[in-house]
Amino acid sequence: MRYSLSVRGRRLLREIRAIRESCGLSPEQVAKRLGWSRSKIYRVENGESRLILEDLELLLGVYGVPSPQAEALGKLCREAWKRGWWLAYSDMYKGGSYFVLEDDASAIIFVVHNIPGLLQTPDYAHALIAGTLLDGSEQEIRRRVEARITRHRLLTRAEPPQISVILDETILWRKIGGTQISRAQLDHLIDVAAHPAITLQIIPLAAGSHPGLDGEFTILDFPDKEDPPVAYQEGFFGDIFVEAPDDVARYYRAAETARGKALAPDESVTLIKDVRKAI
Repeated sequence: MRYSLSVRGRRLLREIRAIRESCGLSPEQVAKRLGWSRSKIYRVENGESRLILEDLELLLGVYGVPSPQAEALGKLCREAWKRGWWLAYSDMYKGGSYFVLEDDASAIIFVVHNIPGLLQTPDYAHALIAGTLLDGSEQEIRRRVEARITRHRLLTRAEPPQISVILDETILWRKIGGTQISRAQLDHLIDVAAHPAITLQIIPLAAGSHPGLDGEFTILDFPDKEDPPVAYQEGFFGDIFVEAPDDVARYYRAAETARGKALAPDESVTLIKDVRKAI
């Protein structure tokens, strides 16, 4: 699935696919009745083509969906493709794939060995991106920093998602951008740890191995239980989104194992303060 869809869009595609299957119709049969190509049905159901309201009405007509349900699905369709801040950066982020889900989430768990973008200062973000973006111009670096800082509006809205950050201690010691920028970033972590929607825990070096060392990951949960959680891993050659319940459950178990290795939130803040003094 192409994750430029909102959570509501993903729900819509699940429902129309389930309706088709309950009617005992194959994609080929539906395409023939509507005079569409077979590939169009597959693209629509997989989120690879935008489902416009007119096409949805044609599909629901073939499936014989009654008015109340059809109206509800029409509303979902109108809300499916969100137009958010990320569209301004679609050349870099392919339509904001992850950001659409992040914007809809009611809870987010980060198990990471790098400070999440949501908690980075502008100077720290600039230094980090400049050091990791291969062949990036200064203009591109600045646009990526701008996009990263724009994400911070998630924390200032009336009902922000509940965010749990389980962070490896090693990154606290790494001087990204030099001592001054690193200390300012640690000060910012201390400040955001007091945010009512954020729980920040540090896995100390003494804890040894933990699941996060095998690869950073994020779990996003959503307010409507009809919308299953999604696990996300960012990769150098592409991003991975995981929805299969058994696989997502493994990510939850990994997160809980990592949490069990981490310090309590107040102890974590004390550790950050100690590192800040030492670097």
